[in-house]
Amino acid sequence: MKIHLIKDGDVSIETFTEVFDLLSAITGPIKFFCDNVNLVDFSEDDYIENIILNQDKFEKGIKNNNISYSISESSSSEKVYRKFTFPLTRKASKWVTLFAKCNNYRLGRGINDDEFVILLTEISNDKNWFASLDEKMPTNGFIHTSDWNHFIKCNDAFPIAYEVIALLLQKHMFNDYDELRTSVHIDPIGCVNDLCLEKKDIKLKLRTGDICADCMNKLKGKLSFAEIHQALNIMESLRVKMLFSQNFKQNVPLSKLVIDERKRIFLPDFGNIEIKLRPLEKTLYLFYLNHPEGIGLSFLRGKREELYEIYTSLSSIGNLQEMKNRIDDMANITSNSAAEKISKIKAAFVKAIGEDLAKNYYIQGGNGEGKKISLDRSNFIISQIV
Repeated sequence: MKIHLIKDGDVSIETFTEVFDLLSAITGPIKFFCDNVNLVDFSEDDYIENIILNQDKFEKGIKNNNISYSISESSSSEKVYRKFTFPLTRKASKWVTLFAKCNNYRLGRGINDDEFVILLTEISNDKNWFASLDEKMPTNGFIHTSDWNHFIKCNDAFPIAYEVIALLLQKHMFNDYDELRTSVHIDPIGCVNDLCLEKKDIKLKLRTGDICADCMNKLKGKLSFAEIHQALNIMESLRVKMLFSQNFKQNVPLSKLVIDERKRIFLPDFGNIEIKLRPLEKTLYLFYLNHPEGIGLSFLRGKREELYEIYTSLSSIGNLQEMKNRIDDMANITSNSAAEKISKIKAAFVKAIGEDLAKNYYIQGGNGEGKKISLDRSNFIISQIV
């Protein structure tokens, strides 16, 4: 089975790549492909009129006209994370437009009908849904990549990747689109098929990462055991990552810190979460891993050769003199470059595993004090750094 991920120009390369990496981390018969070069364009003709949403409309999906059901009031008392000012005015596209973008991509590249084309888009849609499959071509689908932080506090790539798997399973779980629309769970039970028209109910199914027994029975004979196993493992991996990032799993033993042969940073006991840093940020982090005794920022200038050696092992961007200049700038105490990178390193760990756990891994130290990483090196497996 092949799933092709495409995106519009407003979806960041960082998010798109991270979604692909999360999905590809669990290997199996489901193969993922991402195209971050051929971007999907939207013209003014692709938009409906600017829509105005108050908070109540923003937090609900719109019912399909040919399905009759009621939406019960959500019983969730959990905090919803706000970042919008209401009323909110923004452009949106119709579903038919989003699906046409998928189909145009499919036809232009000769992609078979049984292969998925999933559009990741920042453009809102006229029904205000997180994601949907195309009724006419159910291997076409879209996922709205914006708004997630309003409903769940975690890395946006986690729920986006989850929705990719949800669309895949829903396509194979039902015989046709009408059956899909009439068999979803109106009242949320923590299953991949929860409809979540009360959009904040998305938290429940993301935290369970589960398929109920009835829905699992619908998959039998539709997907192979290996495909179902891979999909479940991806969902479980995403569930664990979301729980850590939301501070729900803070009272747990610390994970090992692993640097692999490509100098990637992993926490294998926390769902194998990867801590993604830019080359200069990673250079500084690996440098401090090499110095458990701690070093003040004012002393980095005397460590430029060591920093340069680490940096050249990580990056081939630019000529040698440009790379040296970047290290010189980071080691220059008057530039504030090192302090900024330490702040970004901290943010990357906090985003991945929450503040309480993250403080064991990021670089700490007050103004004028030596900076260091507090982890006990004897309790961690750290591969060759340089």
